[in-house]
Amino acid sequence: MDRFDEGVVLPTLIKQLRKILDQYPDDGQILKEVIQNAEDAGTGGATRIVFFVDSTSHGVQSLHHPELKEFQGPALYVYNDALFTEEDWRGVRTLYESIKETDPLKVGRFGLGFKSVFHMTDLPSIFS
Repeated sequence: MDRFDEGVVLPTLIKQLRKILDQYPDDGQILKEVIQNAEDAGTGGATRIVFFVDSTSHGVQSLHHPELKEFQGPALYVYNDALFTEEDWRGVRTLYESIKETDPLKVGRFGLGFKSVFHMTDLPSIFS
């Protein structure tokens, strides 16, 4: 269902994400986007990035909420040593706009990159 905002009918978030994902192949491009985000993050970018896979089954008894069991399973974790700024947080939550478009030193200037992770998960999480 579309929502109505200030006189304009906007597509749902799901429709917007589908359109973004249509622009990205679901292959190695996703990893490139995560690396670019690490390079652009914070005030100086990451100096270290690590990828690791968790294929352990942890059960459901320790979950914060029982409904999260749908999202439990193998996970890809990406660590980098940059700290997000307030602008970075706004950037990953914004669709089709980029907080980086006027900064020639930033790689991601199109507002699409991080959204490519939705090829791999319905529940991306960021800790900073």
